[in-house]
Amino acid sequence: MAANKLKYAIGNAASTTLSVAIANTDTSATITSDTNFAAKSGAGMVLLDEGTSTEEIAYSASKSGSTLSLPLVDRGLEGGSAQAHASGATIKGVLTAGMWNDLIDSLTNVLLATTGAVDTTKIVDLTTAQTLTNKRLTSPKINENVAVTSTATELNLLTGVTALVTTSTTDTFTNKRITKRVGTTTSSATPTINTDNYDMYILSAQAADITSFTTNLSGTPTEGQTLWIAITGTAARAITWGDSFESSTVTLPTTTVTTARLDVGLVWNSVTSKWRCVASV
Repeated sequence: MAANKLKYAIGNAASTTLSVAIANTDTSATITSDTNFAAKSGAGMVLLDEGTSTEEIAYSASKSGSTLSLPLVDRGLEGGSAQAHASGATIKGVLTAGMWNDLIDSLTNVLLATTGAVDTTKIVDLTTAQTLTNKRLTSPKINENVAVTSTATELNLLTGVTALVTTSTTDTFTNKRITKRVGTTTSSATPTINTDNYDMYILSAQAADITSFTTNLSGTPTEGQTLWIAITGTAARAITWGDSFESSTVTLPTTTVTTARLDVGLVWNSVTSKWRCVASV
Protein backbone atom coordinates (compact mmCIF):
# COMPACT_ATOMS: atom_id res chain seq x y z
CA MET A 1 0.00 0.00 0.00
CA ALA A 2 1.50 3.31 -1.08
CA ALA A 3 1.22 6.53 0.90
CA ASN A 4 -1.26 9.12 -0.37
CA LYS A 5 0.39 11.90 -2.37
CA LEU A 6 -2.18 14.51 -1.29
CA LYS A 7 -2.36 14.89 2.47
CA TYR A 8 -4.63 16.82 4.81
CA ALA A 9 -3.58 19.21 7.57
CA ILE A 10 -4.83 17.66 10.82
CA GLY A 11 -6.26 20.88 12.32
CA ASN A 12 -5.40 24.42 13.39
CA ALA A 13 -3.40 24.65 16.67
CA ALA A 14 -3.34 20.87 17.00
CA SER A 15 -0.61 20.21 19.60
CA THR A 16 -0.29 17.71 22.47
CA THR A 17 1.91 14.87 23.72
CA LEU A 18 1.93 11.11 23.53
CA SER A 19 0.31 9.45 26.55
CA VAL A 20 1.86 6.09 25.65
CA ALA A 21 5.32 5.42 24.18
CA ILE A 22 5.47 4.02 20.64
CA ALA A 23 8.07 1.98 18.77
CA ASN A 24 9.25 2.57 15.25
CA THR A 25 7.06 -0.33 14.12
CA ASP A 26 3.83 0.77 15.81
CA THR A 27 0.90 1.77 13.62
CA SER A 28 -1.01 3.88 16.14
CA ALA A 29 -0.33 6.58 18.72
CA THR A 30 -2.39 7.48 21.79
CA ILE A 31 -2.35 11.22 22.49
CA THR A 32 -2.97 13.09 25.73
CA SER A 33 -5.58 15.45 24.23
CA ASP A 34 -7.37 15.18 20.89
CA THR A 35 -8.41 18.85 20.88
CA ASN A 36 -8.06 20.22 17.32
CA PHE A 37 -7.05 16.81 15.96
CA ALA A 38 -10.53 15.97 14.68
CA ALA A 39 -10.46 17.85 11.33
CA LYS A 40 -11.06 15.43 8.42
CA SER A 41 -11.75 12.65 10.96
CA GLY A 42 -8.23 12.87 12.32
CA ALA A 43 -6.46 12.64 8.97
CA GLY A 44 -3.44 14.91 8.65
CA MET A 45 0.31 15.43 8.81
CA VAL A 46 1.94 15.40 12.26
CA LEU A 47 5.42 16.13 13.62
CA LEU A 48 6.70 14.05 16.58
CA ASP A 49 9.57 14.96 18.91
CA GLU A 50 10.23 18.28 17.19
CA GLY A 51 13.81 19.51 17.45
CA THR A 52 15.20 16.24 18.82
CA SER A 53 17.32 13.48 17.33
CA THR A 54 14.19 11.34 17.00
CA GLU A 55 12.16 13.97 15.17
CA GLU A 56 9.74 12.28 12.73
CA ILE A 57 7.18 13.41 10.21
CA ALA A 58 4.22 11.03 9.91
CA TYR A 59 0.71 11.02 8.53
CA SER A 60 -2.34 10.15 10.59
CA ALA A 61 -4.83 8.28 8.42
CA SER A 62 -7.70 8.57 10.93
CA LYS A 63 -8.58 8.95 14.61
CA SER A 64 -10.58 6.79 17.03
CA GLY A 65 -11.12 8.50 20.35
CA SER A 66 -7.67 9.73 21.36
CA THR A 67 -5.80 7.25 19.20
CA LEU A 68 -4.30 8.26 15.85
CA SER A 69 -3.81 5.65 13.12
CA LEU A 70 -0.22 5.80 11.80
CA PRO A 71 0.22 3.15 9.06
CA LEU A 72 3.86 2.15 8.58
CA VAL A 73 3.74 3.46 4.98
CA ASP A 74 2.93 6.90 6.46
CA ARG A 75 5.73 6.98 9.02
CA GLY A 76 9.17 8.54 8.53
CA LEU A 77 8.05 10.74 5.64
CA GLU A 78 9.90 13.42 3.66
CA GLY A 79 13.35 11.85 3.86
CA GLY A 80 13.11 10.71 7.48
CA SER A 81 12.57 7.31 9.07
CA ALA A 82 10.20 5.84 11.65
CA GLN A 83 11.49 6.43 15.21
CA ALA A 84 10.66 5.28 18.71
CA HIS A 85 9.04 7.96 20.87
CA ALA A 86 8.69 8.06 24.63
CA SER A 87 5.54 8.87 26.55
CA GLY A 88 5.32 12.65 26.79
CA ALA A 89 6.92 13.21 23.39
CA THR A 90 5.45 16.19 21.58
CA ILE A 91 3.12 15.72 18.61
CA LYS A 92 1.53 18.48 16.60
CA GLY A 93 -0.16 19.12 13.28
CA VAL A 94 2.04 20.66 10.57
CA LEU A 95 2.02 21.83 6.97
CA THR A 96 5.23 20.62 5.31
CA ALA A 97 7.13 21.51 2.15
CA GLY A 98 6.39 18.04 0.80
CA MET A 99 2.64 18.48 1.30
CA TRP A 100 2.72 21.85 -0.46
CA ASN A 101 4.86 20.68 -3.36
CA ASP A 102 2.75 17.56 -3.88
CA LEU A 103 -0.33 19.80 -4.01
CA ILE A 104 1.26 22.09 -6.62
CA ASP A 105 2.42 19.09 -8.69
CA SER A 106 -1.12 17.72 -8.65
CA LEU A 107 -2.69 21.05 -9.59
CA THR A 108 -0.31 21.48 -12.53
CA ASN A 109 -1.72 18.26 -13.97
CA VAL A 110 -4.83 20.31 -14.81
CA LEU A 111 -3.77 23.96 -14.48
CA LEU A 112 -1.12 26.07 -16.21
CA ALA A 113 1.68 26.83 -13.75
CA THR A 114 2.25 30.25 -15.34
CA THR A 115 -1.31 31.58 -14.99
CA GLY A 116 -3.33 29.09 -12.95
CA ALA A 117 -5.81 28.81 -15.84
CA VAL A 118 -7.26 25.46 -16.93
CA ASP A 119 -4.82 23.55 -19.17
CA THR A 120 -7.10 22.48 -22.03
CA THR A 121 -4.38 20.19 -23.42
CA LYS A 122 -4.92 17.96 -20.38
CA ILE A 123 -8.58 18.21 -19.43
CA VAL A 124 -11.93 18.91 -21.10
CA ASP A 125 -13.69 22.17 -20.24
CA LEU A 126 -17.12 23.55 -21.12
CA THR A 127 -16.13 26.38 -23.47
CA THR A 128 -13.02 25.45 -25.49
CA ALA A 129 -13.25 23.58 -28.80
CA GLN A 130 -11.33 20.36 -28.16
CA THR A 131 -10.66 17.09 -30.00
CA LEU A 132 -11.03 13.91 -27.94
CA THR A 133 -9.31 10.71 -29.08
CA ASN A 134 -10.00 7.17 -27.82
CA LYS A 135 -12.53 8.29 -25.20
CA ARG A 136 -15.47 6.08 -24.20
CA LEU A 137 -18.77 7.87 -23.52
CA THR A 138 -21.20 5.96 -21.33
CA SER A 139 -24.87 6.89 -21.92
CA PRO A 140 -23.98 10.22 -23.62
CA LYS A 141 -26.61 12.93 -24.12
CA ILE A 142 -26.27 15.34 -27.05
CA ASN A 143 -28.43 18.50 -26.83
CA GLU A 144 -31.24 16.33 -25.53
CA ASN A 145 -32.30 14.95 -22.18
CA VAL A 146 -32.46 11.43 -23.57
CA ALA A 147 -29.74 8.82 -23.30
CA VAL A 148 -28.23 7.54 -26.56
CA THR A 149 -29.08 3.84 -26.91
CA SER A 150 -27.14 3.01 -30.08
CA THR A 151 -25.01 -0.11 -29.98
CA ALA A 152 -21.26 -0.01 -30.44
CA THR A 153 -21.72 -1.46 -33.93
CA GLU A 154 -24.19 1.28 -34.87
CA LEU A 155 -21.92 4.01 -33.54
CA ASN A 156 -18.96 2.55 -35.42
CA LEU A 157 -20.86 3.16 -38.65
CA LEU A 158 -20.23 6.86 -38.04
CA THR A 159 -16.47 6.41 -38.47
CA GLY A 160 -15.14 9.10 -40.79
CA VAL A 161 -18.02 11.54 -40.29
CA THR A 162 -16.48 14.92 -39.57
CA ALA A 163 -19.52 17.22 -39.50
CA LEU A 164 -23.27 17.24 -39.48
CA VAL A 165 -25.12 18.37 -42.58
CA THR A 166 -26.90 21.68 -42.05
CA THR A 167 -29.39 23.64 -44.08
CA SER A 168 -27.13 26.69 -44.26
CA THR A 169 -23.91 25.26 -45.72
CA THR A 170 -22.81 23.48 -48.87
CA ASP A 171 -21.62 19.95 -48.07
CA THR A 172 -19.65 17.61 -50.34
CA PHE A 173 -20.12 13.84 -50.13
CA THR A 174 -17.97 11.20 -51.81
CA ASN A 175 -19.29 7.73 -52.73
CA LYS A 176 -22.53 8.22 -50.82
CA ARG A 177 -25.95 7.24 -52.16
CA ILE A 178 -28.29 10.22 -51.90
CA THR A 179 -31.78 10.64 -53.35
CA LYS A 180 -31.64 12.96 -56.36
CA ARG A 181 -32.25 16.62 -55.67
CA VAL A 182 -35.22 17.64 -57.80
CA GLY A 183 -36.12 21.18 -58.84
CA THR A 184 -39.39 22.11 -60.52
CA THR A 185 -40.83 25.15 -62.29
CA THR A 186 -43.86 25.88 -64.46
CA SER A 187 -43.33 27.35 -67.96
CA SER A 188 -40.34 29.59 -68.50
CA ALA A 189 -38.87 31.02 -71.70
CA THR A 190 -35.44 31.40 -70.01
CA PRO A 191 -35.09 28.62 -67.43
CA THR A 192 -31.89 28.55 -65.37
CA ILE A 193 -30.86 25.39 -63.48
CA ASN A 194 -28.68 25.70 -60.41
CA THR A 195 -26.76 22.45 -60.85
CA ASP A 196 -25.12 22.91 -57.45
CA ASN A 197 -28.52 22.21 -55.92
CA TYR A 198 -30.33 20.01 -58.44
CA ASP A 199 -29.63 16.69 -60.15
CA MET A 200 -33.02 16.65 -61.90
CA TYR A 201 -34.97 19.62 -63.26
CA ILE A 202 -38.64 19.37 -64.23
CA LEU A 203 -40.15 22.06 -66.47
CA SER A 204 -43.89 21.47 -66.68
CA ALA A 205 -46.73 23.01 -68.74
CA GLN A 206 -44.25 24.78 -71.02
CA ALA A 207 -46.38 27.36 -72.87
CA ALA A 208 -43.70 29.17 -74.91
CA ASP A 209 -40.53 28.53 -76.87
CA ILE A 210 -37.41 28.26 -74.73
CA THR A 211 -35.13 31.03 -75.98
CA SER A 212 -32.26 30.41 -73.55
CA PHE A 213 -31.66 27.30 -71.44
CA THR A 214 -28.76 27.97 -69.05
CA THR A 215 -27.15 26.69 -65.87
CA ASN A 216 -26.00 28.67 -62.88
CA LEU A 217 -22.80 27.25 -61.39
CA SER A 218 -21.19 28.60 -58.23
CA GLY A 219 -18.84 25.62 -58.25
CA THR A 220 -17.53 23.22 -60.91
CA PRO A 221 -19.35 19.86 -61.15
CA THR A 222 -17.28 16.71 -60.77
CA GLU A 223 -16.40 14.44 -63.69
CA GLY A 224 -19.31 12.07 -64.34
CA GLN A 225 -21.87 14.12 -62.42
CA THR A 226 -25.29 13.66 -64.05
CA LEU A 227 -28.19 16.00 -64.77
CA TRP A 228 -31.65 15.01 -65.98
CA ILE A 229 -34.04 17.53 -67.54
CA ALA A 230 -37.72 16.74 -68.10
CA ILE A 231 -39.90 19.11 -70.16
CA THR A 232 -43.63 18.80 -70.74
CA GLY A 233 -45.07 21.25 -73.28
CA THR A 234 -48.68 22.17 -74.01
CA ALA A 235 -47.59 21.96 -77.66
CA ALA A 236 -44.33 21.51 -79.59
CA ARG A 237 -41.95 24.19 -78.29
CA ALA A 238 -38.56 25.19 -79.68
CA ILE A 239 -35.54 24.83 -77.39
CA THR A 240 -32.38 26.96 -77.57
CA TRP A 241 -29.61 25.51 -75.42
CA GLY A 242 -27.03 27.76 -73.77
CA ASP A 243 -23.24 27.54 -73.93
CA SER A 244 -23.03 25.15 -70.97
CA PHE A 245 -24.64 22.32 -73.01
CA GLU A 246 -23.23 20.26 -75.89
CA SER A 247 -24.29 17.43 -78.18
CA SER A 248 -22.21 14.26 -78.53
CA THR A 249 -23.31 11.05 -80.24
CA VAL A 250 -26.73 12.11 -78.96
CA THR A 251 -27.92 15.45 -80.31
CA LEU A 252 -29.54 17.97 -78.02
CA PRO A 253 -33.24 18.10 -78.99
CA THR A 254 -34.44 21.37 -80.48
CA THR A 255 -38.15 20.95 -79.79
CA THR A 256 -40.34 19.46 -77.13
CA VAL A 257 -42.75 16.63 -77.84
CA THR A 258 -46.38 17.70 -78.36
CA THR A 259 -48.23 17.27 -75.03
CA ALA A 260 -45.78 14.54 -74.05
CA ARG A 261 -42.74 14.60 -71.78
CA LEU A 262 -39.25 15.09 -73.21
CA ASP A 263 -36.40 13.61 -71.10
CA VAL A 264 -32.83 14.73 -71.67
CA GLY A 265 -29.93 13.03 -69.87
CA LEU A 266 -26.60 14.84 -69.50
CA VAL A 267 -23.19 14.10 -68.01
CA TRP A 268 -20.59 16.70 -67.01
CA ASN A 269 -17.59 16.71 -69.35
CA SER A 270 -14.64 18.25 -67.50
CA VAL A 271 -12.60 18.46 -70.73
CA THR A 272 -15.00 20.89 -72.39
CA SER A 273 -16.60 22.13 -69.14
CA LYS A 274 -20.05 21.47 -70.57
CA TRP A 275 -23.07 19.26 -69.88
CA ARG A 276 -22.89 16.59 -72.62
CA CYS A 277 -26.16 15.11 -73.92
CA VAL A 278 -26.11 11.30 -73.57
CA ALA A 279 -29.84 10.56 -73.86
CA SER A 280 -32.90 12.15 -75.42
CA VAL A 281 -36.21 10.38 -75.08
